[in-house]
Amino acid sequence: MKKTSVLLSSLMLLGVLSACSGNNTSNAPAPSTTPSTENSGGTTPGTAEPAQPDSSANASAEETKITNNKKLVTGLYNDVLNSHKLDQAEQYLAEGYVEHHPAAANGREGFAAYYAALFQKNADYKVNVRGMLGQGDLVAVFTEPAAPAGSSADTATQASSAPMVDMYRIADNKIAEHWSVTAANLSGSEKSADLLPAASTEAVVADTPRATVAANANFVKNFYDAFFNSHNADAAKEAVSDNVIQHGSGIANGRDALTSHYLTEFRAHADSTAIVTNVIAEGDLVLVYSQMQNSADDRGNAVVHIFRVENGQIAEMWTLSQPVPEKSPNDNTMF
Repeated sequence: MKKTSVLLSSLMLLGVLSACSGNNTSNAPAPSTTPSTENSGGTTPGTAEPAQPDSSANASAEETKITNNKKLVTGLYNDVLNSHKLDQAEQYLAEGYVEHHPAAANGREGFAAYYAALFQKNADYKVNVRGMLGQGDLVAVFTEPAAPAGSSADTATQASSAPMVDMYRIADNKIAEHWSVTAANLSGSEKSADLLPAASTEAVVADTPRATVAANANFVKNFYDAFFNSHNADAAKEAVSDNVIQHGSGIANGRDALTSHYLTEFRAHADSTAIVTNVIAEGDLVLVYSQMQNSADDRGNAVVHIFRVENGQIAEMWTLSQPVPEKSPNDNTMF
């Protein structure tokens, strides 16, 4: 009887311990699932934490998406803009196409009307594609328009030295949205070949690891916010190469020249801001599209900055800027 009692007590004790163990397991805190943000929001840039490498399947799917997006945009240039076949535009543009170009109306109809007038005025109008960048659902195209036939030498020079950056958002295999910036007020000493970075014109993806591309984009965004919004000129000390090369900004080469120029600007316009619309990174290039304003009452400029990142620093910069007009045929603004 005593042995039976001891046995029952042991079995009861094991049951209690087992129940307690089960409760501890079910009540343990779950692993953190807080997503990491692409931009830390900090006001001082630094070397971005390396992104976790994509699995081969994810990387392959992302590259396929970018390649297909570039092919779609290339088709628009070849079949519509350079062949002047506006009846084929609906193959490339979504039904609800959103236009941010400050001289074109919204939708497919606005696109067709704008280019019909342009083709009528310039029968030999062509667009020279200088390069493309793709990331996610965005594709940026670097172009310069060919000089119209019969134009004067001055007009031809002006046309061939007016670089443009067009940005397209693709959804469901159609172009759903478009932004555009044309460089304005360029000096005659600037050569068109120097006004846009070298990038592939083919519908391919640079072989830079996706983790490196993401880290470059995050690094540049943090610098951009610290420098242009927080007016932290010291941000350039680590983020910008001592011998940074400038294109199209009117600023001399070198970090000291960049810092000196913007310190003067920040003192003159203490409320200036740069509101970012798009960021597109591929290879060693990061494109940032923003509205830069001296004050809240200022329409400002649509600005494309393109940064080349080398050894963890900004080694080269390209700047295209276009004043925001007072009126536009569409209500979408340039941003």
